Amino acid sequence: MKEHQTTGSGHKKKISLPVVIALDLLCIALGLNAFAWFHIVRPYTSAVSSEPVPLILSTPAPSAPPSAEQNGADAPAEETQELPQRVYTGPWGEKFADQLTDGEVIQTEDSYRSANISVTLTHVEEPELVYTIAEVYVSDIRFLRTAFGPKGVGTSGMTNEMAAQHKAVVAISGDHFHARLEGPVIRNGVLYRETRAQDVCVLMSDGRLLTLDDSELDLEALKEAGPWQLWSFGPGLLEDGKAKEEFNSTVTRKNPRSAIGCVEPGHYFLVQVDGRGAYGSKGMTMQELAGLFESLGCESAYNLDGGASAGMAWNGELVSYPYGRPVSDIIYVTDFPEEAEG
Repeated sequence: MKEHQTTGSGHKKKISLPVVIALDLLCIALGLNAFAWFHIVRPYTSAVSSEPVPLILSTPAPSAPPSAEQNGADAPAEETQELPQRVYTGPWGEKFADQLTDGEVIQTEDSYRSANISVTLTHVEEPELVYTIAEVYVSDIRFLRTAFGPKGVGTSGMTNEMAAQHKAVVAISGDHFHARLEGPVIRNGVLYRETRAQDVCVLMSDGRLLTLDDSELDLEALKEAGPWQLWSFGPGLLEDGKAKEEFNSTVTRKNPRSAIGCVEPGHYFLVQVDGRGAYGSKGMTMQELAGLFESLGCESAYNLDGGASAGMAWNGELVSYPYGRPVSDIIYVTDFPEEAEG
């Protein structure tokens, strides 16, 4: 029992021990809530801008569709300026003409081809290892996009559900940016946050994929260049197309993985690795992941959020082990960029 002296009455009033403990716990809870507000919630809400800043793309504007005269038709050219659905010829359309179609959509169980994109899925099963590779060609950078959670910035959802929401042909989990306060955030050409991070990956609007450590990151110059996407997770996996030997990461053992790589502008690979016993797979080490991207012919590659976040969706359905962690963002390829939201 604990005793407290009351004022004015001249007698002592006893307060039971359970009441004292309850009051102490209440004070501790109030203190923890105050700490969380000032040190976690408030910094986070100020770190992600509520008024995103659009960046100017450094790539030339996409070319217009052929005029009626170029098509050999008699109709005036101005009557042909509206793009037909799913038919678009961007800056890499001619370069990847053998991968794209003339306008029709050709879809199989593990491939999708149109005038805009070409995606081929390869599922690999080896002893104690299961992973999926999506080889991607896009005619224009607009077809390789990112999306936030189902209700926008700061919300989370399952990779396959978000993929279906945005009409993604293929999608992987991104960098789960809102789980951390560090790192710049640029999505679909819009700047949301510009705090620094150790390792970032930049998808430039001209299609190049760059991996930079903090010493190489000039945020002001980067903003001037107008990148299309910027992720903050890492580490970078390749150096001049060769697998690195050392990585800026403490999580290098076998794990489920998500990653992106670039062969050249317009030609990319998305990789998802199952692990932790999923389908008998133990995952990949960082060295093994880097070696895979080197074998695919990539010049640059970047590790994204993995573990229970790692996931890949194909036409809105999971093709990876169904981990249970919702993610804050996805990277996806779509045939309908004008209808997708960042």
